[in-house]
Amino acid sequence: MMQLCNGRAPRLPHPQPRLHCRRYLYRLDTPDTNQVGAPMNQRAIGVARYLRSASVLIATVISSLLLPSAPAAHAQEMGWWFGNATPSQGRMMRSPRYSVAKRGRESDDRERRQANKETAVPENKPTGPLFAILSISNQHISVYNSSGLVTRSKVSTGMPGHRTPTGIFSIIGRERYHSSNIYSGAPMPFMQRITWSGVAMHLGVVPGYPASHGCIRLPAGSAERMWGLTKIGERVVITPHEVAPSEFAHSLLPVPKLQPSPLTTADSAPRRTEVASAGDDHLPVASPKLLNPLEYAQALKARAAADMTAATKDLQDLGGQRKEAPPDAVRRALSDLRAAETARTQAEAKLAFRTEALATKRDAREIQRAQAAKVAAESQFAEATRKLEAAFDNPAFATPEGRAALVAERNLMALRSALAKAQATAKNAERRLSPISVLVSKKDNRVYVRQALAPVFEGPVTIRDRDTPLGTHVYIATSYTDGSSLGWTVVSYPTSRKRVDDTGSRRHREARADAASDSEGAPPNPAQALERIEFPVEVSALISERLWTGGSLIITDESLSDETSDVGTDLVVTMR
Repeated sequence: MMQLCNGRAPRLPHPQPRLHCRRYLYRLDTPDTNQVGAPMNQRAIGVARYLRSASVLIATVISSLLLPSAPAAHAQEMGWWFGNATPSQGRMMRSPRYSVAKRGRESDDRERRQANKETAVPENKPTGPLFAILSISNQHISVYNSSGLVTRSKVSTGMPGHRTPTGIFSIIGRERYHSSNIYSGAPMPFMQRITWSGVAMHLGVVPGYPASHGCIRLPAGSAERMWGLTKIGERVVITPHEVAPSEFAHSLLPVPKLQPSPLTTADSAPRRTEVASAGDDHLPVASPKLLNPLEYAQALKARAAADMTAATKDLQDLGGQRKEAPPDAVRRALSDLRAAETARTQAEAKLAFRTEALATKRDAREIQRAQAAKVAAESQFAEATRKLEAAFDNPAFATPEGRAALVAERNLMALRSALAKAQATAKNAERRLSPISVLVSKKDNRVYVRQALAPVFEGPVTIRDRDTPLGTHVYIATSYTDGSSLGWTVVSYPTSRKRVDDTGSRRHREARADAASDSEGAPPNPAQALERIEFPVEVSALISERLWTGGSLIITDESLSDETSDVGTDLVVTMR
């Protein structure tokens, strides 16, 4: 068997009968282990090692004599070994697999930085009410205020089969550390909910394309920043394509009503009005200050808090004055009177609840049921009132002790009623601090009014030219100028053209397309839509009393979305 050796003697396995090495021209016979030729094997190995060392020395001498005069290219390939002044260039190696992924990430980072430079916006401080517009096709969300664009961020919306709904929404819930109750407790930091069916904005992976299960994913920095900017009640408009807001002014837009302060001003010096700079010089010095709806709600809340404090103190003082125990007959009469008073209070609260529930019903069957429930609540309230009046006529109150106990009880009832009224006023004032939302639906032919995510009013509305589309427009009060006038911004939802039949010849298709274009005409604009709406007088008064910055008016051809529940959601319009 023949084997070539690369500069070293061959390794001799045991046993190996014969081996020839052509490079060193020697022949080695290896006897079996039972023979006495082992010293010859060791001698042959020594000779091979000597010849190998001699050949390396000869090659070194020849290279030192010949290579310095060789061309530079050959010298560079030898590197530093033979004294060349130019460093050798290492052999190109194939990158491992993890380096390919790393290069991909670096490429994505470069593209992202370049995109951020291209979409950079001028500095705009996030003051005043904000609203957001999300473009699904561009996969980004833009936050605006009265001065324009505040910030913009890439997002990742719902993948096919889990599409993110489009339409007009609001932020209805916020949790800094939220865990999904649908997807096995998946963490969703900086969560801002826009529907109770599971759609929210939160921190997540943003690969640059729709990849979520319907939510709106935000990068870490953007999710944290938006959490600090936005608040509950602010509008979020989700559109299939990019739309931009624009400033809007019209004489038919609602105007806020200015009212005197609900606080008592007898002990304070009169102050003149400071709400309209153009007319201040013509107002008398003794005229009270008029408050815009937000200031009025703040003053109303302060007054309610003072009334609750006073009523609570009076109740404690009056309760401490009653030390002597009344006779048994008077005590039983007082017990019956208090039970009747409690029953009447409960019946009154139930009647108020049924009345509010009736205002929120839209289906004819639900309205009928709500009306029946309201009639029953009215009957219960009337019966409770009759029993209370009968309790006041108890014969036990005819005695001197009974008359004294009845007077004290009446005072307690008056104080308890004052406390309950102050608590209701405080609740109403707290609601009025939130922005108001108004929606006009051509499909429902109704107007809906909500505040603090709770219904306030619902009723019919007049819409002229019902056969002509209104479009979908949201008008947002984003600023105020002189304490009474509001600045408005409008966002018009993009209209979708009807699909034209593409069958038949080209000439027929073009004719059908021209006919469809002529029949559709120009898309409705926000001014035309507003001019066709006529609110009832009581609705206009209600809106004026509660409208201030952050309030919104929606005019749409669509119906009120099923995402709008009785309590805890704002007015929602979903587009299909």
